[in-house]
Amino acid sequence: MPDPLPPSDPPSSDEQLQRALRRLEEYERSEKVVAAAGIGRWSRDLSQAHVVCDAICRVHYGLPPDGAVTPAHLQECIHPEDREEVWDAARRALEERAPFELRFRIHPGGDAPIKWLHVTGSVFHDASGRARHFEGITRDITAERQLEESLRQTLIEKNDSLQNLEIINSTGQALGAELQLEKLVQGVTDAATQLCRAAFGAFFYNVLDERGQAYMLYTLSGVPREAFAKFPMPRATRVFEPTFKGEGIIRSDDITKDPRYGHNAPRRGMPEGHLPVRSYLAVPVVSRSGEVIGGLFFGHPAPGVFTAREERLVAGLAAQVAVAMDNARLFQRVQEAVTSRDTFLSIASHELRTPITSMKLLSQHMRKRIHANDPAAFTPERVTRMVEQTERSIDRLARLVDDMLDISRIAAGRLQLHLEPVDLSDVAREVMDRFEPQLIAAGHALTLRLEPGVVGRWDRIRLEQVLANLLTNALKYAPGTPLAVSLMVRDAHAVLEVEDRGPGIAPEHQHRIFERFERLGSASEVSGLGLGLHIARHIVEAHGGRIHVRSAVGDGARFFVELPLSGPPDVKPGAP
Repeated sequence: MPDPLPPSDPPSSDEQLQRALRRLEEYERSEKVVAAAGIGRWSRDLSQAHVVCDAICRVHYGLPPDGAVTPAHLQECIHPEDREEVWDAARRALEERAPFELRFRIHPGGDAPIKWLHVTGSVFHDASGRARHFEGITRDITAERQLEESLRQTLIEKNDSLQNLEIINSTGQALGAELQLEKLVQGVTDAATQLCRAAFGAFFYNVLDERGQAYMLYTLSGVPREAFAKFPMPRATRVFEPTFKGEGIIRSDDITKDPRYGHNAPRRGMPEGHLPVRSYLAVPVVSRSGEVIGGLFFGHPAPGVFTAREERLVAGLAAQVAVAMDNARLFQRVQEAVTSRDTFLSIASHELRTPITSMKLLSQHMRKRIHANDPAAFTPERVTRMVEQTERSIDRLARLVDDMLDISRIAAGRLQLHLEPVDLSDVAREVMDRFEPQLIAAGHALTLRLEPGVVGRWDRIRLEQVLANLLTNALKYAPGTPLAVSLMVRDAHAVLEVEDRGPGIAPEHQHRIFERFERLGSASEVSGLGLGLHIARHIVEAHGGRIHVRSAVGDGARFFVELPLSGPPDVKPGAP
């Protein structure tokens, strides 16, 4: 066997001192490193009621620099929403010997900002397995969490931006391709509502009817149409007026607290049952010519939803919408013009063919009689009848041509008035005398009530045309019924009334009888281009007056022509 090693000499006191000093230096360096890393230390003897926290740990929890610390003190420092999670983790560490590691918030109180801590710990047990000691470290991770939150927010914003870009691109493509106004505005409303994160959105926009008069339509997104069906169209209140006048964008975190809100009686705010609106964004849609087409409106029941970002997105989209709507309205006008042209050509060809066919048949009959050397066909009575028939056809052709010329002048804005003092009583009597044979032949019983001396500054020929068109209308639609023509002066206006006892006009048709090519019967039932009342309306309106009808089915019709005695204020005699 090898010789045993000789026993080593015990360290001298100097060596022991040196070793102790080195351990102290290592401990101090370790403490400096821990302090530099911002790590706090805590421990608790589970047989004691207090927790030992070093200075850094106290700072982390917002505790005083000295004094006893109990678990209750620590609980008060933890954010109320995180306390249950923290104590559940501590219980598991004690009961299940699980490691303790948790990130939670510290609420220092007052105006101090919330901090985030990362706390880890371990439970030490005795030989019998009983938990005796619990200790660990704390680290302030507020900066890390802020960085994480910033990165997360950046990713969210980036994702939102990509989604918004996709929406904007797809919407832009749709705007460029879509020429149907209804589809276009609905697509815009949906896209804008999604872009600005609104709970609901609406687009109120103006359209023109056949007479060039504006009326309002709307589209909705985020809510069914029934949600607005029982409410009237928005008025130019203090809240809505800047949008409908194109004065600028309105964005409010809480519209109910806006000084412009709640000034209109009787509700002084939103009507009962209205969608809850707190956050509010309204952007006018203005055409290239400066015309306010309408407005995009967005709402959300929570306050503070719309920011400058949403405002910029919707404003950019509104500019694209205005261009697209201009294009769509232009396309719509072209379609209407084409439809009107086709309708006109169809009606005109039919109406022109009738007198032409009549004259052609008469001419062929005369040619056959001439070739047959039939003198009996040319007796004075027969020749007179043929001449009268030819004159009627020529008169009908002349009326059709005059109507076509008038509608062309109206469309071009060149309907001329030659103004002079005119006695409307004389005009009415002369027209009635001219129409009397036709009216009597058609079975009309005539009644005249003409106030004498109704003199105004008018165009005599055009007013004859108005009354002639009204009488022709009665001949077409109310043959054989009593007919009354009256004239009176009321409130500095001449009021001419033509009443028949015909079948009357249903309320749903009364708004369109003054439009172009409108006839309440089929082409086989009623002759004419459907222009008489349309031309009469334009003549009356050119004089500064108005024409309207009162009627009911089965109760005849009363046409009223109201003309200011002073004539049109902005037209000089002989000028267009």
